[in-house]
Amino acid sequence: MHAHPLGSLARRSAALLLLPALALGGCAQATGEAPASPAAASDTASAAPVEQRVTVSAMGDMLPHAPVHAEARTADGYSYGQYFDAIRPRYADADLVFCNEEVLASATSVDQVKTYPRFRAPVQFADSLGREVGCNAINLANNHMADYEQSDIDRTRAEWDTLQPRLISGASRSAAEQQQIAVTEIDGIRVAQLSYTTQSNQGHTDFGLNMAGGPLMADQLARARQEADVVMVSMHWGTEDSTTPDDEQRRYVQQLSDAGVDVVIGTGPHVLQPAEYVTRADGGRMLVWYSIGNMLSTQMPVNNRTGVIARWSFVRDGDAAVRVEDATAIPTFMDFVSRGVSLANRHSLRILPMAEAGDRVAAEFPGETADSRFAFVTQTLGGQITVQR
Repeated sequence: MHAHPLGSLARRSAALLLLPALALGGCAQATGEAPASPAAASDTASAAPVEQRVTVSAMGDMLPHAPVHAEARTADGYSYGQYFDAIRPRYADADLVFCNEEVLASATSVDQVKTYPRFRAPVQFADSLGREVGCNAINLANNHMADYEQSDIDRTRAEWDTLQPRLISGASRSAAEQQQIAVTEIDGIRVAQLSYTTQSNQGHTDFGLNMAGGPLMADQLARARQEADVVMVSMHWGTEDSTTPDDEQRRYVQQLSDAGVDVVIGTGPHVLQPAEYVTRADGGRMLVWYSIGNMLSTQMPVNNRTGVIARWSFVRDGDAAVRVEDATAIPTFMDFVSRGVSLANRHSLRILPMAEAGDRVAAEFPGETADSRFAFVTQTLGGQITVQR
């Protein structure tokens, strides 16, 4: 799938092997063979540039309420991977799988596990996201990351250390760690990830959580642009349950565009918002997902249970600049039984591709169908994104 520098080496070796044959051109004429034309030689020398490509899939808010933990319990801990079984084939081919871990993953005993309004998931939540779900580009900048202590942030980061994701950003154990720019190289393309939140529900250390705005963000945007070929920025922002971006989001989009960012991944509103390409001052394009909605939660309304797997590619041909293309969205449905049961007894949790969720959508929301949800996604995202079934 990916091109490698060895491809250009092979072409150079092939060219060298042709030299003896060219030196014996008179022999070719003696045997009746026509000499190579100048046009043919030119075609051989000007081979098509090698394409480099990085594919990204992004999933939104992972917000484990009590039923999420209850059905994840095992004999010796917790396992959350089964919730993603039905959708895993839709993103498993991506080089980077972005996930917003909206909660601390720091509880080491059952009594430490907490849910709304202050969340603390077990350490196995991070382990499942990494090992079972396949998340390898992790956002920790969100309003719940400081729900408890700095030691909880430290433990969450330590758990991710054991999982070795390609990218992780947004919450740190020290000022020195906060200053680091997360960069990974795939198929010769260097990808940077930065993460910020516009709000925190609790106080925190200066280095514990990356807040949007201010000198930290401005400095990191400038350094990331220098250190990487493309820059992704995760922004936890917006008005909860609103499918429309607010003025603050628009202001940050302008700042990010001015800084040369390539992709903005919005989380936080718990529902979908539009996605669009923005033309930067340097002539490049920035892809903005204002909000990719929820992925794992037991929030009740139909819009909170409608998410997407957002997908795009970073592509470079030869020495050209990297471009963003192939922006698509695969709608998903957070399925669980809620009609006729109490909040605490929501059960049978799983995330379904919307194309396979028609019966469950209708059972939970009479009058809604999979088609009506596809229409909602298409209308909300806008005309610049391809919605896939």
